[in-house]
Amino acid sequence: MDTSPSTTPGSVDRAHRRIRYALWFTFATLVALAGFQSWYNGRLERVRALDAELIGLAGAQRGFCQQVGRLAAMVAGGGMTGTVDTALLSEAIDRSRSTELRIEALLAAQQTLSWHDEDEVATALARWHVVRERLWYRADTLDWHLARRDADNATRVAETLQEEVEPALAGADLLYRRLHEASLERSARQSSVLQWGVGMTLLVLAAVVLLVAAPTMRALREQLQRLAVQTRELKRLALVVSRTDNVVVVTDPGGRIEWVNDAFTRITGWSADEVRGRAVDGALHSPRNASADVAPFHEALRSQRPARFEVLTRRKHGGEVWFAIDMQPLFDEDSSHRGFVSLATDVTARRELGERLRLAASTDALTGLPNRAAAIQRLERAIDHARRNPGYGFALLFMDFDRFKQINDTLGHSEGDELLKQMARRIELALRPGDAVARAGGEHTAARLGGDEFIVVLDGVCRVEDARAITDRLLRDLAEPYTINGRWVQSSVSIGVVVAAAGAESRTPDDLLRDADTAMYEAKRAGRDCCMVFDPAMHERVSQQLQIENDLRRALPEGELFVVYQPIVALPGGRATGVEALVRWRHPTRGVLTPGGFIGVAEEVGLIDAIGEHVLRESCACFADWRARLGSRAPRQLNVNLSRAQLRSPALPELVGAILAEHGLPPQVLQLEVTESLAAQDEVVQATLRQLKQLGVRLALDDFGTGYSSLACLHLLPVDTVKIDRSFIAHAETIEYHRVLIEATIRVAQSLDMATVAEGIETAGQAALMTRLRCDYGQGWLYGRPLEAAALERRIAETHAA
Repeated sequence: MDTSPSTTPGSVDRAHRRIRYALWFTFATLVALAGFQSWYNGRLERVRALDAELIGLAGAQRGFCQQVGRLAAMVAGGGMTGTVDTALLSEAIDRSRSTELRIEALLAAQQTLSWHDEDEVATALARWHVVRERLWYRADTLDWHLARRDADNATRVAETLQEEVEPALAGADLLYRRLHEASLERSARQSSVLQWGVGMTLLVLAAVVLLVAAPTMRALREQLQRLAVQTRELKRLALVVSRTDNVVVVTDPGGRIEWVNDAFTRITGWSADEVRGRAVDGALHSPRNASADVAPFHEALRSQRPARFEVLTRRKHGGEVWFAIDMQPLFDEDSSHRGFVSLATDVTARRELGERLRLAASTDALTGLPNRAAAIQRLERAIDHARRNPGYGFALLFMDFDRFKQINDTLGHSEGDELLKQMARRIELALRPGDAVARAGGEHTAARLGGDEFIVVLDGVCRVEDARAITDRLLRDLAEPYTINGRWVQSSVSIGVVVAAAGAESRTPDDLLRDADTAMYEAKRAGRDCCMVFDPAMHERVSQQLQIENDLRRALPEGELFVVYQPIVALPGGRATGVEALVRWRHPTRGVLTPGGFIGVAEEVGLIDAIGEHVLRESCACFADWRARLGSRAPRQLNVNLSRAQLRSPALPELVGAILAEHGLPPQVLQLEVTESLAAQDEVVQATLRQLKQLGVRLALDDFGTGYSSLACLHLLPVDTVKIDRSFIAHAETIEYHRVLIEATIRVAQSLDMATVAEGIETAGQAALMTRLRCDYGQGWLYGRPLEAAALERRIAETHAA
């Protein structure tokens, strides 16, 4: 290639820069000249206007002098005596003064605009000031005498005034001539300046012709030579690269295709004319590329640096091919960026082999579904698609089979594995075409995360109603019985749903899985075999429960849990016969919490056993201390609540017996309270209750009326006391149904030799009604709020002292 100084790109660019600088200089000069001319013409126009007005005002002063002279002559001849004539004189004097003020203002303005001192005008103006002041003085004196009708003095002053008129007329004439002469001189100077401006403009235009035209022609000639050299060089380059088996693509700095070799056409099917001028990413890159696949290409365009990457490319007649791209920038001799040359190698076979290996590594061996890693990747692609396609949405279903652990432990692990396989097949069959995201490379949208947890990604689902239609079908199909080795097995499923529509592009797979998992546990909490759609309040509840769990694990060893005692009194009379032990939590930041704020969490995380044992030990220790110190004043019975988890523990009877023995308490002073729903549960709970009865401990049926038992079944429960729920007591005085139910419960309990306790008595009317219905005991705020041991002991002492 010819690289002589006159034809190198650097020399041509320098010539272009010189031309541009010359043109910019010419343009700036012409603009400056035009601006100066415009400014100067405007200035001269203002000066001309001032000259015209000044000359007119000087003529008006001459008229004033003549008018004053006529009025003075009339007064001197005795012909001016009326008020109208006097007014004419006063008006002429005032008009002359205002005209004089205007002349002075105009002269001052003209002085700021004029570049030349005008001595003759100043001299004439000074002379006029002198004669004007004398004339005004005489005229004012005449006006004063006329106003007082002093004819003699007016006549004398008028004669003196006539003598001042002639000098004033001469002064006014001189001022008029000097102003007119000064205006002519300024007009002459303006013509000279305009002629100078025209001359300068012609001079600049001549310089443009000399400085711009010749370099422009020379630069154009050099550019043509350079293009001819580049054409020959490109032809030689094309001959070399067209013979290679690798694809070669030359693009401009913006990534638009300028040239391709024969291998490109042979592999992709696109001819050079079909792709020339088109952007590489828009024309060739497959829309199935992930953003990470094409990111190096865009980064190379931005930074003008080399890049190596692999990208999926479309063929003209269908199908796609994987290319390994080596993208190198092209620079001229002066380091100007001219584009890129990309060498592409077909790596489709290698990528397909890698994909098969990846699928093998990302497939669950038991069910054949994608595993957790594949599920995460599938979610990432869905999120990326949402990022690149506003308005796209998808849904994530998180499924956990109910009672699977129990089935697996009962039937065996091999039967459990068979059950998981059948569950996976049902999930796939339940997903109709269009429900699931289109499969890519054989990858299913249903995936197994582990154990009995499965997920399904639904494509194009932007509404909760659409997701519910699919989950309803899954719930129905998966609840059908399964056949395992000739045995029928029943298992339902709990489903959590997250609909990722607006804002999905900002989420991560872990975020979506966490939210769907949270919704699934809400479905478990709601009774299982159902579907729950995630909302942010669920996450807040889970976070609060997690915080409560963490705090609760610390509360036991830190001694934050304590016991309070509420009196149970005999009816009628209200004499205290026993107390119910209730747990409270003195939280370091949230204050004192009642059981409703933490017992549910304790049951879920397995802390209820420890809390129940703590309450039982502390209350028994306190009760034994009262019996030892208070004697006959001490409560005669201690009531302690039992939870579901405690009743299912086979070690509970032994624990209760050990605690009673430790504190020397007879079993009959302890009454354990169980809810109605717990007492009526399966045989395990019933067996535990019978063992407690064998110890001699009394049992109370708590919250009766809110569970599933009926009065007809009351005799089947191994209890000694029935505690009527507070919800019935609260409305017993106003709702007949509640009063009748309470009365029936009391009669049935008494017929079975069971004691009755009315919970939640808060008014004297409620206490009187319970007494009339022959209820044995009462409990509620009317008789005392729950108190700590020391406070209750003081109350017992005050009661006995009274």
